[in-house]
Amino acid sequence: MKERGPDRRQGPRRAGETAARSGDRPPLVTCPHCGSTVPAGDFCGHCGAHLTSASTSRRHAFAALPSEHVAHLSIVSTLFPHLAHRRGGAFRWALVSGGAAVLLLAALHLFAPAAVVAIFLLPVLYLLYLYEVEVYEDEPWLVIGATMVVGAALGYGFASFSGGAVSQLNLTGDKENAFALAGIAIPIIAQALMLAGPLFLYVIRGRFREPLDGLSFGAASALGFTLSSSLTAIWPLINGPLIGNGAPLDWSLRLLRTGILVALVNASTTGIVAAAVWLQRYDRRRAGRPWATTILATLIVAVGAQVILAMLSLVVSDLVAEVAIRLVATLALLLYVRLVIHEALLVEGAEHEIGPDAPCPECHRIVPTMAFCPACGAARAAASKQGRGLRTGRAG
Repeated sequence: MKERGPDRRQGPRRAGETAARSGDRPPLVTCPHCGSTVPAGDFCGHCGAHLTSASTSRRHAFAALPSEHVAHLSIVSTLFPHLAHRRGGAFRWALVSGGAAVLLLAALHLFAPAAVVAIFLLPVLYLLYLYEVEVYEDEPWLVIGATMVVGAALGYGFASFSGGAVSQLNLTGDKENAFALAGIAIPIIAQALMLAGPLFLYVIRGRFREPLDGLSFGAASALGFTLSSSLTAIWPLINGPLIGNGAPLDWSLRLLRTGILVALVNASTTGIVAAAVWLQRYDRRRAGRPWATTILATLIVAVGAQVILAMLSLVVSDLVAEVAIRLVATLALLLYVRLVIHEALLVEGAEHEIGPDAPCPECHRIVPTMAFCPACGAARAAASKQGRGLRTGRAG
């Protein structure tokens, strides 16, 4: 039976509800940013501003994991934001081990097994992540079906159609239309299809209202799409002989690009757009929202990244150069994802009263339950839902 963590967040308290008290509480102060009366500490429990430095942006303390800077390169704390720091180590080791396994298998000319590891690594880890933090709450089959399964089905159909269309244009010598199709139309259509499942959940399940819900659903859909489209593209390799011919370095780069980098790019672009859409439901201000978290900004970044990378893959003939460019773009996208997560978590949503004392799930100090831990600044919305004990009723 899976271990249950401590209750990491209480919902907004209704008027007249009495908070339980345990021991002496810190004195109350007024936050200079939001004007709320909050417990004294390093951070405002309501808006998350850093009180001791008067910093509202708090770039030194990532809202999902305050021990890291916002500008910190990390796949796990970026695309797996609900994971507590102590649980992220296993996922980090799995990523490192999976990448090492791809390189080792490729060095042994076992290209087919290496391809399987590269393609399945991130989707399998994300399924484990969804199970670990229970983003889907009590509807796992609906969420996984609408994201990973639908994404995989759309990815298979799309890869089969687009590959044939580009090949047909190349055979007829229509290079200009082939470039326009492969470099512009295909990446835009692919991005739209990866958003189909999350947007379906957004429409039919209003209960999933947090921006990190959208991020998780978008990333899951993109990983399902990438899994099936990549499998379709390299199926002849997987279905071929166990020991293949070719340079191990070239195949290592191809597999890391197809299985890891493409998956990270797709998860990042789809996740930021979905998070921005969900933020429309979560943010009550409707004004003064950081531009980086708007739907327009995330769409420009997502579509622009997909189109630019697709064009570069067509014009850059050197494999090492192309992989290097895609790696830089992937790292830049991960940093942008962190910025979107950080700004979304700092959004002032519903009013939160000061709740009962409880252990912070990140720093484990006993603090009043609020939107942010007054001691370390961790956002409770970034905690795992199984740890928070959220079990809401079904919504139509």
